[in-house]
Amino acid sequence: MLATPLAAWIRPALALLATAGVLTLSACGGGSGAPNNPYVPPPTTPGPLSVVPGEATAYAGTPLVLSIAGGVPPYTAFSANPAALPVPQNVNGSTLTLLANNVDTAQTANVTIRDTSGQTATAEVTVRPAVLLPASLTITPNAAPCSGGDVCSGQTSVASVRVTGAGGMPLSGRSVRFDVVQGQFTLQTTNPGSPQAATQTVVSDANGEARVIIAVAAATPTQIGLLRATELSTGSQVTSQFIIQQVTDAGGVLSVVPNGNTTITGPQQNICSAGVRVTHYIFGGTPPYRVQVNFPDLVNLVGVPVLVNGGGFDVITNGGCFQNLTFAITDATGRTLLTGIPTVSNVPGTTVPTPPAALAIVPGSVTVAGTATQPCTSNRTYQFVVTGGTQPYSAVLSPNTGWINGGFSGNTLTVSGPGDTTISVADALGQTATATITCTAPAAP
Repeated sequence: MLATPLAAWIRPALALLATAGVLTLSACGGGSGAPNNPYVPPPTTPGPLSVVPGEATAYAGTPLVLSIAGGVPPYTAFSANPAALPVPQNVNGSTLTLLANNVDTAQTANVTIRDTSGQTATAEVTVRPAVLLPASLTITPNAAPCSGGDVCSGQTSVASVRVTGAGGMPLSGRSVRFDVVQGQFTLQTTNPGSPQAATQTVVSDANGEARVIIAVAAATPTQIGLLRATELSTGSQVTSQFIIQQVTDAGGVLSVVPNGNTTITGPQQNICSAGVRVTHYIFGGTPPYRVQVNFPDLVNLVGVPVLVNGGGFDVITNGGCFQNLTFAITDATGRTLLTGIPTVSNVPGTTVPTPPAALAIVPGSVTVAGTATQPCTSNRTYQFVVTGGTQPYSAVLSPNTGWINGGFSGNTLTVSGPGDTTISVADALGQTATATITCTAPAAP
């Protein structure tokens, strides 16, 4: 009685277990070895390891960047000459920034890159002596109060770098580019159309010095400035950091060159110069600049107002004598130069003038005899040579009726007329000399 119901219950249960087994086997991939997800690509084979550039030159103070590609990161790096080119062993990412030490002679310092799979790639690096040493870039203010490499607002400074070769020998004729890296300052140029720039290239002189002028506007706040110099033939570069200091005292903002006394001496005793030109240049502050003098009637000012920073104006003497002519120089913001004020003096000379030679007419007298065919009433032409004195000369004839004064050609006077006359000649200093012309009547037959 119990067997038949039990068998009926077991058969559906076994069928259910069999179905579950088939589903489980199918979920595990079955017995066919098929992949779990036929849409996932197989793992890729790593590409060859490479480093760029494959050949490079490194200089002290100039970063060298190597780029790594391929292989299996992370990478490790090794230097064949760590004393010349230290290399961090573990590479962060795919770039490696290196900074060489300064060397006396060129040295090989190859860099080897290794990936996780054991592949290697080598960059052939030569470390050469730097032509621009870090300490050689200096900044010198043109005026107080800034010093020690700081630059005042409204002021200019000279930035110079020394280009050297083996043994520290100066290298002349090298092109050096200066770049503004950070800060509110510019580089002065000689281009009238663009007097201020962020980049300027100059050539080193016989001492290996390359120089530019740094200009800072008067309203610039205190901040850090960075200036970079790059020697273009080698790529060697240095960067200098300096302080831009805000200064509102006009004495430290405005400056004039020359700022001492300029003395002009006249050509001779008791005479002061006329037409002598002295040029002054204004730096700092905010242009345009107004210029006034305390003896305005004794000089002529040319080029005022001065329109640009570093522009100049001329002082021209007009013959008046004076001592310590002083300038009042004010910029567009009202700042007035209070220290380093230039002065000009125009003093008489000490040379004693040589008196001119006495004025004379040659010949001093002329006598002609009238004839029947050419009596004294006939016109005759005469020439006289004037010597000594100071030109220009002038001549007057008396009596002058019928006479023609032909004037001077150089120092030769030509006159023509009838009968007798007296010629009076005067020079530029008032000296006089006379000559006479006399015509005698012919003797009676």
